[in-house]
Amino acid sequence: MTSQDSREFFYFKVPVFVVDLFIHLSILYVLIHGLPADLLLGMPVDESGVYALLILSFCVSLFMNPLMLHERRIRLRNVIWRAISQTFVSVVLFAVLLAMVYKAIPRQLLFFDALLSCVLITFWHWAANWSVRLLRKSGHNIRHVVIIGADETAKRLYDELSYGRSFSGYNIQGFFTSLEDFTLPKGAILLGSVDDCWSWFEDHRPDEVYCSLPPATCQNEVNRLIKLCNDNFIDFYFVPTFDGYPKRHVQVNRLGNVNIIRLREEPLNSPLAQISKRGLDFVASSMFLCLIFPFVVLFVWIGNKVTGNVGPLYFKQARTGYNGKSFMIYKFRSMKVNAEADKVQATKDDPRKTFGDFLRRSSIDELPQFINVFKGEMSLIGPRPHMEYHTEVYSELISNYMVRHLAKPGITGWAQINGCRGETKTVEEMQNRVEHDIWYIEHWSPLLDIEIF
Repeated sequence: MTSQDSREFFYFKVPVFVVDLFIHLSILYVLIHGLPADLLLGMPVDESGVYALLILSFCVSLFMNPLMLHERRIRLRNVIWRAISQTFVSVVLFAVLLAMVYKAIPRQLLFFDALLSCVLITFWHWAANWSVRLLRKSGHNIRHVVIIGADETAKRLYDELSYGRSFSGYNIQGFFTSLEDFTLPKGAILLGSVDDCWSWFEDHRPDEVYCSLPPATCQNEVNRLIKLCNDNFIDFYFVPTFDGYPKRHVQVNRLGNVNIIRLREEPLNSPLAQISKRGLDFVASSMFLCLIFPFVVLFVWIGNKVTGNVGPLYFKQARTGYNGKSFMIYKFRSMKVNAEADKVQATKDDPRKTFGDFLRRSSIDELPQFINVFKGEMSLIGPRPHMEYHTEVYSELISNYMVRHLAKPGITGWAQINGCRGETKTVEEMQNRVEHDIWYIEHWSPLLDIEIF
């Protein structure tokens, strides 16, 4: 851990740890001494022991959900989600320990404890993150960066480090490159050739060095840079060129003495993530089907009768689902019965639509898919399922098309809220939709699902 990392840990993380624990203990103290006696049934008499169990639960939750507040390029929604998940884990562990040690579960106290802790800690984490962003915007807690090399990969790195510098806190001092034919990004500074960097480092000490020089042809320069950074306690990063590979998140592992790269790491591969996502789907679909769906069915049935839309109320069609498996999707019939339903997409002025034109514009025709969600064939949020015919066609035209089936299809998704919905007239439009679907799979989180919903 570098000295700056150590300072950030003690200045940013430790105060948040302390305040989090203070919030937990204060809320528990107020509830124990402020709630009526009939709401404290089962509460252990040993008050000090209860506080000790809460502290233990809090420490374990921090280990399971490491604090991420001041990390550079951290998204605000990740900060909020980690605050919620950390609080939830703390209270659950606290309840388990109370049951194990004291054979008691004071339900009302635990409910109010979870609710108040979640609200206060989430607000505190948001405020702490906002304070760090404000601090960096004012020019403090800055990481000074030098880039060695000026190929296309190094230029893309410059763009990434420059984006949102007010909250990421990067100050790019400039480039060193020996390339003769190159164009620096707008706003970048050329510090000299690679040979000039040695004398420059005698007078300057950056915090981080990013090197895009190919080790195979510049082995001496790379090794000298590594030694220079090690001797001066500067963080050194290789910036390998992945031109020709898909521009995705990758994970570097080792197989013996060989470095291997995994193309993607899907968050939904985690059993805990799958359980939480399925649990939300089951609860939400159950409530909708029991409380709202009967009224929707009655409304659609009356609309079809009034407008003379003949045929079955429901429309079932084979769609491609999770891992490429086929399933029957449910929709309200929005068109006349026709032979082209399984091959031709609906268009804006499709003559096959009757009362279904209103159903489609309002997306009411999609609501029976809550049945698919309840059955586990779909999810509330995910890539939209396509007709099997379109899967066959586009899988040949778009290289990463089948990747979108690594998650359960959804009633709506990241692509849809970004404008990729309805009829796809060109391959480029479908390619754009697929890119959004893959982004969702690689960046999934419960908070992202809530944001989309």
